[in-house]
Amino acid sequence: MQRLILSQLERKFSAEISPIIKENIQQLSLEKLENLGIIIDGFSSLEDLSNWFQELEQ
Repeated sequence: MQRLILSQLERKFSAEISPIIKENIQQLSLEKLENLGIIIDGFSSLEDLSNWFQELEQ
């Protein structure tokens, strides 16, 4: 599941994903990975993804 999410992000943003984001994704539970997979299309930038991770920490 993690590889699928990373692949989706790389295709969507045409960029290599930073090691920090990769690490954050690897630490997600299956439920959160599934949620991320659902909302990924709504992200317009990697900053949106970073903001999503910050919201998880709150």
